[in-house]
Amino acid sequence: MNRRIFGLIASFAVAFIIGFSGCGGNQQSETVNIGTTLDLTGPNATYGDQVKKGLDLAVEEVNAQGGIQGKKIQITYLDSKSDPKLAVTNAQQLIAVNNSKLLLGEISSSATQAMIPVVEQNGAFLFAPASSSPKLTNVSKNFARNWPSDVAEAGSAAQFAKDKLNGGTASIIYVNSDYGIGLKDKFTQVFESFGGKVVSSEPYEVGATDFRTLMLKVKAADPEVIYLAGNPKEMGIAIKQLKDTNIPSKIVSDTGFLQNDCLSLAGVAADGVIVPTPDYNPAESKDNRVSDFSKKFKAKYNADPTMVSANAYDAIYLIKDAIEHVGNDPAKIAEFIRNKKNFNGAAGVVSFVDGDVEVPITFKIIENGRPVNYAK
Repeated sequence: MNRRIFGLIASFAVAFIIGFSGCGGNQQSETVNIGTTLDLTGPNATYGDQVKKGLDLAVEEVNAQGGIQGKKIQITYLDSKSDPKLAVTNAQQLIAVNNSKLLLGEISSSATQAMIPVVEQNGAFLFAPASSSPKLTNVSKNFARNWPSDVAEAGSAAQFAKDKLNGGTASIIYVNSDYGIGLKDKFTQVFESFGGKVVSSEPYEVGATDFRTLMLKVKAADPEVIYLAGNPKEMGIAIKQLKDTNIPSKIVSDTGFLQNDCLSLAGVAADGVIVPTPDYNPAESKDNRVSDFSKKFKAKYNADPTMVSANAYDAIYLIKDAIEHVGNDPAKIAEFIRNKKNFNGAAGVVSFVDGDVEVPITFKIIENGRPVNYAK
């Protein structure tokens, strides 16, 4: 009796597995599975939301047009909270459980870098629309990104601080992550190459809210310029505490300072901060692809797009373009995108060199709590 019951159970289990596998196989053959791991609720959630909106809009469009070679895109989102360990777990789940070898993410450069070994071991392809650490430049043949390296932004900030702000000395306040360290290192290199001197470098941890001791150290260093490099929410709090400390230094920051998460926390304390950022202004663009995306994004979300949203939107169309040219092999898709030239997308025309792109840098200044073009 026991053997009979065991046999029936075993037969049922095998039938279930075969049935389940068959269902999964059919789904795989009928869809293009894209797995996405993003910060949706952590310190970079403002970027995660922008990426998700750009992806959703592109997926909706492509599927409405019949998909990619007749296959609809199936996209899965997992939340990493910018935690590298969780990002790795997400990548493993997306590959093993969701059968996705085309991955999108991360926001945090540290999280992106942590996923690279998983991607390589599984023959997958990882595309990042918002990770910017210089450590990611040509880090793997299985990786590409369409956000430029921090090298350009931080270098521009350093040259501006020295030449335009006449800063002979600088203090750096930076988040202790690959992103912040990359900004700090490049700023230091360029600032000192132009004859400036970095008199102090003060790191803070991701999620920090109390910067008062750090600010006292900066005040004691008495710099002419401060370079503030970090995540939006942290910088919004830091700039208020910096102004409360009555430090008279001129302040230059990074792209994250332009986010609403930062500006809403900073209030009037943000006024006067100068920010170099990748040039993206769809309202003034003469490129139809850029302006059309902006109109569609605003119609869907009742908000203006950011370059992060545009990059995410372009990620889907880059994958579509690659599959239509070289097929479904992740290695061939990676090679195609990593060397794609003159791709005309929502963020403008970009060319990839070993998986990286370069874009022009422009400068913004905060006035009455909002960024405007720096015209001095």
